[in-house]
Amino acid sequence: MHAMQYHVDLPADYDMDIIRRRVLDNGWKTDGLKGLLFKAYLITEKNKYRSLNNSYCPLYIWTQSEDMTDFIFKGSFDQVLRSFGWKQIRIAITYSVHLTNDFERSKYVLEEYVNIHPTDCLEKLEINHCFSHVKGNKGEVIIYNPDKWKFVKYTFLHSVPEHIENHIRIYEIAHLSLDHSCL
Repeated sequence: MHAMQYHVDLPADYDMDIIRRRVLDNGWKTDGLKGLLFKAYLITEKNKYRSLNNSYCPLYIWTQSEDMTDFIFKGSFDQVLRSFGWKQIRIAITYSVHLTNDFERSKYVLEEYVNIHPTDCLEKLEINHCFSHVKGNKGEVIIYNPDKWKFVKYTFLHSVPEHIENHIRIYEIAHLSLDHSCL
């Protein structure tokens, strides 16, 4: 499985309801998309949940790299290019994916980065001990990129916990597209 994400930074005075309406009108188009385990339409809104800016940052988890490639190069990603301009797509490999039966009830995502420090034995890394743990999560996805030697953990939640470490970013989920046959 592969993860794919692009970031669209929006002006501080941008009306985020424009993005919410866009997702409401179009989010269903990726429901059940071939090879897509899920797409989380993630947004941040300035001064909400500690966010310093407005952004749209969808996260895709693909079961097949061929389907991700088709999405990018066979017309589907062109709508993103036309709407938001040329965007860098971050690609990573999934380390683990754990989704609960009520994953689709997720409303928020916590994003936490952890560096993979130089070592002579990657086999002994205790990956799960590197991250913060949040109770009541609906799912966790850990991805890595050996090009940058970083892990990223996405924790899916129904509500935002009262206490979250400062280095963790909080996203609101505007829509969650799923392939129920893969869950």
